[in-house]
Amino acid sequence: MTQLSGTAGGTVDPTRLVRPEMRELGIYHLDLSPCRHKLDQNEVPYDLPRRMKRRIAERWIGRSWAQYPDFHCDAVRDLLARHNGWNFEGTLVGNGSNELLGIAMEALARPGGEVLTIAPSFGLYPMFVRRAAAIPRVLLSDEDLRLPLAALEAEVESDPTRPVILCSPNNPTGDAVSVAQVDRLLSKMQGPLLLDNAYGEFSEHDYRLLLREHRHLVLFRTFSKAWSLGGLRLGYLLADPELVHQLIKVKLPYNVGIAHGFAAEEVLRNPRTAERRVGAMLARRPQWQEMLESVGLTVFPSEANFFLVRLPLEHDADVVRRGLEVRGIRVRDVSRYPRLHGCLRVSVGNGRALRDVEAALRDVLRPAER
Repeated sequence: MTQLSGTAGGTVDPTRLVRPEMRELGIYHLDLSPCRHKLDQNEVPYDLPRRMKRRIAERWIGRSWAQYPDFHCDAVRDLLARHNGWNFEGTLVGNGSNELLGIAMEALARPGGEVLTIAPSFGLYPMFVRRAAAIPRVLLSDEDLRLPLAALEAEVESDPTRPVILCSPNNPTGDAVSVAQVDRLLSKMQGPLLLDNAYGEFSEHDYRLLLREHRHLVLFRTFSKAWSLGGLRLGYLLADPELVHQLIKVKLPYNVGIAHGFAAEEVLRNPRTAERRVGAMLARRPQWQEMLESVGLTVFPSEANFFLVRLPLEHDADVVRRGLEVRGIRVRDVSRYPRLHGCLRVSVGNGRALRDVEAALRDVLRPAER
């Protein structure tokens, strides 16, 4: 056997080749093992109907897999533009809205410059900022966990050119800001507002109304929640056509596969399926709030398809999470987020999940016998 001679490169620590700010990041990971009720990732409890899956599969089988999809998923862009009352040129489709958030940050952030973000919020935002070689400036939520608009406006007034990432409804708190509040913020900004509206279908606030007035608004939405397509990783953004033209230069071509594109076309041509499911989730939401409060949890107001809850002081979040896990129920422990000590996030599930979660919580939270 030929022995390779050693080289100077063999002594190099490969991790040192990575930018220091990227080495500080953690790996995003959740438990994906099977469970009875999966309430930790804000998914809807309803799969796509089999008849719709069959139509998508038949189109996919009939299409040559040897050929690339089109560059920018234009058929889906056209349907999305019509669905949202926007225009084709101002619509862009991605492999999940997270891909598009990353693309927008790489295109819009200045290397070495600051990007304003909120905490607690979606944990990947700082990664998007650092990947763009920018610096996240994180503002803490108000004590009641409301989005800190006063502090954010003050920061914008001190330097209106910095990009802002805002999630509304916010994950994991469920809090949302009004259209008027976003309008006011945009009127003070000169930089872009990246508004993550992944849970928009469950909220009363429709930020699409602001797109024509504010050309620096970039609105992100997803198929992963209301459209029951979380497993296919599809998202989109709406923005000024001239801005989208620039973002297309940064986005890789062929980023959405043919099967995913066919799925998006199918659900957009049958929007009543998603609308009925959103209606069912909105009807369930007050039932879940009442149940969670009835077992002794503090429940924060939510305009999404999940609730942030705070446990009584005598209970540890990880212990409760593990207690639910052994009973077949998976929720998200967010107690390590800023301001969220003792908190869990619970997705709104179906009626059976509601009954099982209530029974499990009463069992886990029952005072120990002395």
